[in-house]
Amino acid sequence: MRALDTKLLRDLWRLRGQALAIGLVIGAAMATFVMAMGVHHSLTQTRDAYYDRNQYGDIFVSMTRAPRSIVQRIEAVEGVAIAEGRIEQFATLEFADRIEPVRALINSVGAGGESKLNRLVLAEGRGPVIDKASEVVIDKAFADANDLELGARIDAVVYGSRTRLEVVGIGLAPDYIWSIAPGELIPDASRYGIFWMGEKALEAASGRTGAINALSLKLERGASEDEVVRHVDAIVAQYGGTGAVGREDHMSNAFLTSELDQLEAMTTIIPPIFLLVSTFLVYVVLGRTIRTEREEIGLMKAFGYGNWAIGWHYLKFAIAVALIGILMGSALGWWMGLSMTEQYAEYYRFPFLYYQVAPNVFATGAALAFGSAGIGAIGGVRAAAALTPAVAMSAPPPPIYRAGLVEKFGQWAGISAVGNMIIRHIARWPGRSAVTVSGVALSLALLFATIQFIDGSRAMLDNYFFRAQRQDISVAFIEPQNEKVLFELASMPGVLRVEPARAVPVVMRNGALSERVGIEAAEIDDRLSARVDANGFEVPLPASGLMLSRSLAKKLDLAPGDRAEVELLGGRQTKTTLTVASIIDELIGTRAYARNEALSRLTRDGTPVGSANLLIDPLYRDQLITELSDMPLVLGITERDAAMQLFEEIIEENIMVMMGFYIAFAAAIAVGVVYNSARILFSERAHELATMRVLGYHRSEVGIVLLGELALLVVVAVPVGCLTGYLLAQLMVAMFSSDLFRLPFAPDRSSYGFAALVVLAAASATALIVARRVARLDMVRVLKARD
Repeated sequence: MRALDTKLLRDLWRLRGQALAIGLVIGAAMATFVMAMGVHHSLTQTRDAYYDRNQYGDIFVSMTRAPRSIVQRIEAVEGVAIAEGRIEQFATLEFADRIEPVRALINSVGAGGESKLNRLVLAEGRGPVIDKASEVVIDKAFADANDLELGARIDAVVYGSRTRLEVVGIGLAPDYIWSIAPGELIPDASRYGIFWMGEKALEAASGRTGAINALSLKLERGASEDEVVRHVDAIVAQYGGTGAVGREDHMSNAFLTSELDQLEAMTTIIPPIFLLVSTFLVYVVLGRTIRTEREEIGLMKAFGYGNWAIGWHYLKFAIAVALIGILMGSALGWWMGLSMTEQYAEYYRFPFLYYQVAPNVFATGAALAFGSAGIGAIGGVRAAAALTPAVAMSAPPPPIYRAGLVEKFGQWAGISAVGNMIIRHIARWPGRSAVTVSGVALSLALLFATIQFIDGSRAMLDNYFFRAQRQDISVAFIEPQNEKVLFELASMPGVLRVEPARAVPVVMRNGALSERVGIEAAEIDDRLSARVDANGFEVPLPASGLMLSRSLAKKLDLAPGDRAEVELLGGRQTKTTLTVASIIDELIGTRAYARNEALSRLTRDGTPVGSANLLIDPLYRDQLITELSDMPLVLGITERDAAMQLFEEIIEENIMVMMGFYIAFAAAIAVGVVYNSARILFSERAHELATMRVLGYHRSEVGIVLLGELALLVVVAVPVGCLTGYLLAQLMVAMFSSDLFRLPFAPDRSSYGFAALVVLAAASATALIVARRVARLDMVRVLKARD
C-alpha cells in the first residue's frame, strides 16, 4: 500500500467519529432518495404491469341505460380497439351483528368472471356462474376488513329486492385499485366493497335485461383520446351518458397518480437539504484537518509529492466519508422502500408486488453524494495544494485579538471572562459558526415541515368534517327524488333537521378550455352544509350565478364576472351560460356551487333531491339507520363521525410511520453538525482549556467554554430553523398539492416546540459525549503538544 493511502486510513480512523457523523447525514440523504425513487419506480412498474396484464381500459363511460347493441356502435368509432359494456349496480348489504350501513357496487362479468377489459384477478375461489344471482366474487380488501371467506353468505338489497349472496371467489381488478363510495372522502373497506356477479344474473337482478349502464374502451396505438371521447359522448348522449373520461380522470388511477407525484416531489425537496449540510460539514472538517497537518503537507512536498497527489489524497478522504454514507443510506433506503411499497400494495389493492430499485437509482444517489462531498472538499484541497514547503513547515501565525465591538459589548453587558472567550471565538470564525447554525436550523426546518403535514391533515379534517359538513348522516338515493321525500325523512323518529343535496354533472367551458365537474346545489339558508375556505372561514353562496373553487377557476381561466358555458351531461343535455359570481379557495377537489333555482333551470326536471343531509338525535341513531336501510329508494347511508374516525386512523397508521423516519433524519443532521463542531472546537481549544485548568479553573468552568459556545450557536439556530421551516413547509405543501387534495398550511404552535425539542435533545446528547473529553483532558500532553 502506498504511503499516502496508509496515511488516509490512519486519518479516517483518527477522525472516525467525525467521519461517521458526516456519513450519517449523507446516508440520510441517500436513504430518502433511494426510498422515494425506489417506491416510485416499483409502484409504477407494478401499476403498468397490472394494467397491461389485465387490460385496464383507456376510456370509461357511465350512462343511465343503453341497449347492448351500443357496444358495436362504439367499437366502430375510429381509434377504438376494444369496447365492452357492463352493468354497475349499487346494493345495500345487511350484517346481522352490525347496525352500520354497508354498501357494495356490483359489476357484471362473463362466465367464470371473464371479461375483455378490466379483467378480474382471482386470489381465491372461482368466478361466478353467468346466470346464478346468488354467486359473487368480492374484492380482497372488503373480505379482509369484514372477515369474509369463501362460502360466506351475505344478505343484500339489490335494486329494491332482497337476495342472499354467496361468496364463491375473492379477487381484485385494475379499475378498482382505489375504490371509494360516492360522496366519501376516503375509502372504507369495512363499509364499501366491490362485487362481481354473472352478467345474466345481474341483468335480472337490476331489471336491465339486454341493457348496460357502463362502457370501457381500449384505444388503438396512436389514437387521439380527445377525438374518441368526442364521438363517444355524441353516441351515448341520448342514453343519459354523463361524459366519457380517460385514465387520467378515472378515480382509481387519479388517486394513485397523485401519490406517485408526491413521491417524486419528495426526492426534489428533502435529499438536497441533507446534501447541502454534508457539503458544509466536509468543508469544515477537511479544512480543519489540513490546517492541523501543515507540517505533514510541507514534508510531503519536500519529499517530492506534487500538488495533484496531495490534493487527490485529501479528496479521497471526502470520497471515503461519502462512501460510508452511501453504503449505510443504500441499505436503509432499500429497506424503507420495501416497507413502504408493501404498505402501498395493500392500500392500493395490487395482486402482486414488484419491488426493485433500479441500479441507476443507486448510481444517481451515489453520484449526488460524491458530488456534495467533493464540492465540500474543494476549498481544503485548494488550500493544501497552495501551501509551499517552507510556509507549510512553519507554525501558523497565532490569531490576533483586538478590543473591538465584541469586547466593548461584553464590558457593557457585564459578561464574564468565560463568556467573552465564547463570543470572541464565534466572532473569530464567523463562517464556521454560520455552518453550525445553518446545519442545526435545517434539521429543525426539515422536522417541522414534516410535522406540519399532520397539522395540515388535521386542519383539513376539521375544515371538511366539522365546518363544512355539519350533518350527522347523509342519505343517498338510487335516483333523484322530488321534495316529498324530505317530508318523509323529517317525520322519522330522531330526525331534527333535513336538507336536500344534489350534484349535477356538467361540462364547463371557457373558450377552448373545458372541464367536467359536478355543480352542487345549495341554498343560502342551509345550515347542515357550508362552503368553507382554506382558512376556515365560511363563504356565503352568491344570490345568483356560480361559485367556483379556485382550482377549477384556474383551470378554466375564469374570474368573478366572467361567463362560462355550461352543458348538462345526461338528461336533457341542455346548454346555458352562467356568470361566475365568486371564487372560493377550497382544499378538496375542483368544485362548483349554485342555487337550486339555477340548477332547476338547467336540468328542467322536478326531482331536485339527489341526497339528503340529516341532523339527528344520537339516542335514535340505531333505530333511524335500521329504518333508512329498509327503504327501497335509499342507495347508501354515510355517517360523518365514522368517516372522520377512519381519516384519523389513516393519519395515525401512515403519516406517523413517516414521522418516525424524519425524526431520525433530522436528529442525524443535528448529531452530524453538533458532533463535528464540538470536535473541532475541542481540538482547537484544547491548549486553552488545559491552560485554564492549570490556572485553577474547575472542570465545570472549563467545560462551559466548549459547551457554552455550542449552546449559544444551537439557541441561535432555533429561531432561524423555525423561520426556515415555515418557508420550507409552504414549499412542500405547494409541491405536494394535487387536483384531488390540497393540504392547508396550518402549523400548530406545538409543532415548533416539538421540532425544537427533538433537535435540542439530539444536540445536547451529542455535546455531552464530547464534553467527556474535557473531563478527561490530559493537561501535560496537551500543553507539550505543538499546535
